[in-house]
Amino acid sequence: MKKFFKYSIYLFTGLSILILLILLIYLFSEAFPFFKEQKILNFILGKSWRASEPKQSFQIFNILYAGFYISILACIISFPISYGVSMYICFYSKGVTKKIIIWTVNILSGIPSVIYGFFGLTIILKVLEKNFSMSTGESVIAGGLILSIMIIPFFVGNCMESIKTVKKKFQKDSDSLGVTKEYFIRKIVFKETRLSIITSFLLAFARATGETMAVMMVIGNSPQTPKLLSKAETIPALIALEIGMSEVGSKHYSALFASAFVLLFTVIIINIIFFILNGMRKTYVEK
Repeated sequence: MKKFFKYSIYLFTGLSILILLILLIYLFSEAFPFFKEQKILNFILGKSWRASEPKQSFQIFNILYAGFYISILACIISFPISYGVSMYICFYSKGVTKKIIIWTVNILSGIPSVIYGFFGLTIILKVLEKNFSMSTGESVIAGGLILSIMIIPFFVGNCMESIKTVKKKFQKDSDSLGVTKEYFIRKIVFKETRLSIITSFLLAFARATGETMAVMMVIGNSPQTPKLLSKAETIPALIALEIGMSEVGSKHYSALFASAFVLLFTVIIINIIFFILNGMRKTYVEK
C-alpha cells in the first residue's frame, strides 16, 4: 500500500511536469514563426504594438511593464491589510470571530473575477473620476486596487502559515519569560517572518500577473507607457481581446502566442525563486 501511494505521487508529479512542458513547447512552436522574423530582445524591449495598422508592429515592453506595475502596486496595497488580518487571526481572534474571518477570506478567493470587474466598473472607476478629475477612471491605479482585493487570500494564507510556525517555535519560551504579546509580535514574529514576507510577495505577484478579466475591465486596454492615472494594457488582456480577431498562422497570431510564452516563462521563473526562498525559510525556521 505504501508503495502504491509512493508511486502514485511520483506519477501525478510527473504528469504535472509533463503538462507544463507540453504547454511551453506548444506555445513556443506557435510563436516560433514570429521569433524567426523578429528578435526576442526587440520583441520584449520595443514599445510599439500596432496590430490593426497597415504597417504592423509587435513589441510588448509597455504591455509587460504595465502587468508588472499593476501587480506590484496591488501587492503593496494588499500586503499591510493581509499581514494585519493574519496577525489578528493568529494572536487576537478566537472562536466564532476567528471562523468568520477565515470564512470571509476564503470567500474572497472564490468570487469570480468578473464580479470584481463589475465592482471596479461601478464603484472604483466612479470614485477615481470624481476625485481625480479624470474623463474616465480607467487606469493603472484602478487595476491595482481591484487586484489588491483579489490577492488578499493568497497573502493571508501564506502569512498565517509563517506566523503559526514562528508562534509554535517561540511561544512557550516567550510565555515562560513573561513577555507580552505585543513585544513577542514586534521583536520575534516581525523578525522571523521577513523571508516569508518576500515569498508571499512573489506568490501574490505571480497570481496577480496572470489575472485577466477583472483587470481588463478597468484599465482601458491601451498599449501605451503605463502611468498611475493613465490607461494601460496587460498581456492577459491583450491576448483575450485580440486572439479572436487574429488570423490563424498570421504574424499577429504568432505574436500573441509569443506574448503568452513570455508571460508563462516569467511566471515560472518567479515560482522557481519562490520555491528556493521558501526552502530557505523552512530551513531557517527549523534551526
